[in-house]
Amino acid sequence: MDRGKWFGMLAFVLVFAAGCAPLTVDYDYDTTYDFTKLKTYDWLPSPQGDQMEDMTEKRFQGAMNAQLKAKGYNRSTESPDFLLSMAGIKKSVESGSVGVGASIAVPVGSRGSVSLGGGKSKPRVKQEGELTVLITERASGTLVWKGMVSAEIGLKKSPEEQQQQINAVIAELLKNFPPKPAR
Repeated sequence: MDRGKWFGMLAFVLVFAAGCAPLTVDYDYDTTYDFTKLKTYDWLPSPQGDQMEDMTEKRFQGAMNAQLKAKGYNRSTESPDFLLSMAGIKKSVESGSVGVGASIAVPVGSRGSVSLGGGKSKPRVKQEGELTVLITERASGTLVWKGMVSAEIGLKKSPEEQQQQINAVIAELLKNFPPKPAR
């Protein structure tokens, strides 16, 4: 399957945001870094292994740009303070199993019966999308913040619905950026 179709399915629009499926959000950051010195940013090219198709990537970048602007950051191609990179992947995940079986009761005597039957258990496989966002200080090249969000991939939605869900996913992902200073 070609990259566009594969990720189009993945449309990873994290078509799960608006209540379709729970999001798993995780983040990590350099606890010694002074995030208050970050004011401007720019985008790095997508890393190798990124599986996002172009339209979906544009939607995610647009959502990131809007969220960062709302937090007081400005995009600048000339000497930005930090650089953003984003990568999406799709994977199959086993989540429990489904049991199928049958049994029959055979009468034995006047008041008894013997049950005969069998069953099989089959693993339940779901498709999951994962988005990783890396924030690197441009001057030093040091990674200072990393965020990941993942969820089960639902059915593909209209472009407008995809954008709404992406906006919700990015808002949830960036809820903890910048980190609150330790007190």
